[in-house]
Amino acid sequence: MSRLDQKTVANRYARAIFELAQEDGQLDQTYQELVSVRQVFLDNPSLAPLLAGVDLGIKEKQALVDQVKEGASKYVANLLQMAFDYRRMSDMVAIVDEFERRYDEKHKRVHAEVVTAVQLDETRRNQLRDNLAARLGAQEIVLNEKVDPTILGGVVVKTANQTLDGSIKTKIEQIRRLIVK
Repeated sequence: MSRLDQKTVANRYARAIFELAQEDGQLDQTYQELVSVRQVFLDNPSLAPLLAGVDLGIKEKQALVDQVKEGASKYVANLLQMAFDYRRMSDMVAIVDEFERRYDEKHKRVHAEVVTAVQLDETRRNQLRDNLAARLGAQEIVLNEKVDPTILGGVVVKTANQTLDGSIKTKIEQIRRLIVK
């Protein structure tokens, strides 16, 4: 039997915990816990391979899993244990990413990477959030801001579904193409 790909695994596990947490009114708490769990795996990139590898015995691995589970709700603790038992610890970040995608969809929250030539001040940041929320039909916009002076001015916004390029650099290139024709 072939091993399921990470996307399929993430979808199944995330859907299961999402539905359970939602039914029990624990969605927000579960989301917060899973974000913390993801951060543990991101901050410790050797953790998943260590749990999947042969360097440690089962008792040592279980002790590590127990440390990660410490203080977790039953849903998150059970997810971690199941992922460990079924040798899916290397899929934990993908599982949390998929859970977050579902959580964001339910809460009409959009993550956007915003590239500007200069750092945005609070007023412009809020204007951008409001404009994006209206344009994308979102209740909340989570901005990941980057500064890139090479765009000269304007803004480039990338979401999971689209890219909005209002940079001066792109406008100059468009004009140049029109002139060169």
